[in-house]
Amino acid sequence: MSRQNNFDALRLLAAALVAVLHVVELSGEPVLRSALGWLPTQWGLPIFFILSGHLVFASWMQRPQWRDYLERRLRRILPAYVAVVMLCALGGGLLSSLGWWAYLTDPAWWRYVAANLLFLNFLQPTLPGLFDAQPVAGVVNGSLWTIKVELMFYAVVPVVAWAVRRWGASPVLALGYLASAVWWVFFTDWAVQSGRPIGHELAKQMPGQLMYFLAGAWAWCERARWRPWAAPLGAAGLLIMVLVTLYDQHPNLGADVWDVLAPLGLTAVVMSLALGCPHATALQPRNDLSYGLYLWHFPLVQATVALGVFAWQPWAGVIVATGLTIVMAWASWRWIEAPFLRR
Repeated sequence: MSRQNNFDALRLLAAALVAVLHVVELSGEPVLRSALGWLPTQWGLPIFFILSGHLVFASWMQRPQWRDYLERRLRRILPAYVAVVMLCALGGGLLSSLGWWAYLTDPAWWRYVAANLLFLNFLQPTLPGLFDAQPVAGVVNGSLWTIKVELMFYAVVPVVAWAVRRWGASPVLALGYLASAVWWVFFTDWAVQSGRPIGHELAKQMPGQLMYFLAGAWAWCERARWRPWAAPLGAAGLLIMVLVTLYDQHPNLGADVWDVLAPLGLTAVVMSLALGCPHATALQPRNDLSYGLYLWHFPLVQATVALGVFAWQPWAGVIVATGLTIVMAWASWRWIEAPFLRR
């Protein structure tokens, strides 16, 4: 794939949006909610899924070799993921209310390590005595749940690609998109009608998020026909996103047509910026920090909250958490991600 695109800059933007969302939620500071709450932070994660669908599907279609595909995907995801799980588990003892020995021998510590290394973060999201008295109490790294969703996307790509080669991209991907939408609508409405929050959790898992991934894959499959219409399609997508923002103000009332249209509109906007705009060389980061930013920002914001920086001065908390996150993201890329990708 040509490097004359803006994918790296968009990934960095998506990571920043997710980080801003969590800064507002984790700090619990009204001034930050007022100042930053208007940003479209809810679209950060979907942008990642769209870009992943486009790039990963292209990777398989261009080189459909199981061993090569599996190795490249695992090299990209696993090393930095394992590092953040283990460093948080070990470093958490510095801020835990328990002593070192009690912290490391607590069964919850071992459950955290095992569950998170197996991508079962929901089984043990907390570490003993860590972040217990904070606005989002106990949760060490609320970003990690999406990694298992991403891995599930990778697993279905060869099957979807086989179907695309046999029956064509548009019908296969449209059917998958519809199935994902049905999953999302069913569990979202069930959660609202039954009063069981677990429905919302099920809705946002892999089948429900597949809409975004498949929309990105479709943009790659139809890239030749799509490119000449990049500007008008991007404008139409932007209009859809504006309407979604204006009219989908009550997500707790259940799913509606906007939930189904949002992935299409966002994909049109993202692909127009990625491929339809001039290559923004000045905006392309020399180091790909997006994954490191995504993995590290949550625990570092929690740590900044625990140290009382946000309570002392909310914007100082933003500066400290941002600085720490950038440093760890750079270190992750320099010493973990890039070396594994080069091998």
